[in-house]
Amino acid sequence: MITIPTLNSLYTGIIADINTEYGVNINPFGKAVLRCFAAVHAAKLKIYYLVIAALQKNVAPDTCDEETLIRFGTIKLGRVPFAAVAAQYSIKVVGTIGAVIPAQSTFKSDDTSLNPGILYVLDNAYTLLTATDYITVRALTLGAEGKLDLLDTLTPTAPIPLVNSGVASTSVFSVIVPPLAAETIEAYRTDVILSYRLEAQGGAATDYRLWSQDAQGVERVYPYAKSGTQGEIDLYVEATVVDSIDGKGTPTAQILTDVETVVDFNPDTSLALNERGRRPLQAMVNYLPVTIKTIVITITGYSGLTPAIQATLLTALTDTVNAMRPFVAGADVLTDKNDIIDTNKLIGSIITAKPGAVFTSVTFTVDAVSMSTYTFNNGNIPYLNPTIVYL
Repeated sequence: MITIPTLNSLYTGIIADINTEYGVNINPFGKAVLRCFAAVHAAKLKIYYLVIAALQKNVAPDTCDEETLIRFGTIKLGRVPFAAVAAQYSIKVVGTIGAVIPAQSTFKSDDTSLNPGILYVLDNAYTLLTATDYITVRALTLGAEGKLDLLDTLTPTAPIPLVNSGVASTSVFSVIVPPLAAETIEAYRTDVILSYRLEAQGGAATDYRLWSQDAQGVERVYPYAKSGTQGEIDLYVEATVVDSIDGKGTPTAQILTDVETVVDFNPDTSLALNERGRRPLQAMVNYLPVTIKTIVITITGYSGLTPAIQATLLTALTDTVNAMRPFVAGADVLTDKNDIIDTNKLIGSIITAKPGAVFTSVTFTVDAVSMSTYTFNNGNIPYLNPTIVYL
């Protein structure tokens, strides 16, 4: 990458060139026309350098801007970033048989709901077949902001004849379409980079990584040959935090189903039907959620501890723990291997965050079991308890 010179260095360089070329010393005061000339050309050169630098950044997907990245992704992945998906729920309604709920009727989630004040719309008119019936509504707010829990209640925004609008009468019965957050541009960038780094091999571990990129809500997958069997694969699926069940990476049943779908069949409908099959015929795949391993860190004898220091250490330790993931030999680069947590790594993270920190010891537990070192594998991923214990 070229180093972009400052405007002043360009200006000084042009002045020096003029002085050398003509054997003069341009007067810094008075009617110094040549200094104006030098300033104008320095500004023009600066623009040229900035344009060249922008072009340099856009030649590779790891540094390019968003517009260029989407162009890379459209060519290599065959898709743009995933858009947010609106939730759809089956909700219970109580009323008189034969009552009609008009199309475009809206319902608002109550204050006691997971996300209060969100509007949900009935797309098609519905006639009650029983006194207690069920209709499907769609969130008008995209993504996780429109998520509701089972039994959360809603209220019609306008009275509906012969339909009870009481709080206990309208509640979420089941999830028809779970909400999914829009794919962030950096997550999309990671998928694009992996598509260049990994090479399809007809059923190897890299293929499952590449195929799973076509399922929305997936952070990463970890394929392993199942021990003691032939042709059987355990594919552990990690969801993005926002789309996970628990905010820790556990995928929903729908995400597991979506992964199975894209592993079996390429979703690119522009391909011929006989070119879309993916999973080898002899491979039997078990689609499994990752297992969350809760990490609790205890720092003993920290000198001069303050709330600000605690916040800094929590951020540093969270970043350190979140970066640890199971290593898949057939799909991951050995130099990027980061699947072991130990006390030395945690101590290093603390010292890096707060140079000169003085403390007695650092210990940690994995699922309440004291450890000095632990390796994450077979779909086990860490989650740092946000409460660091200080003794």
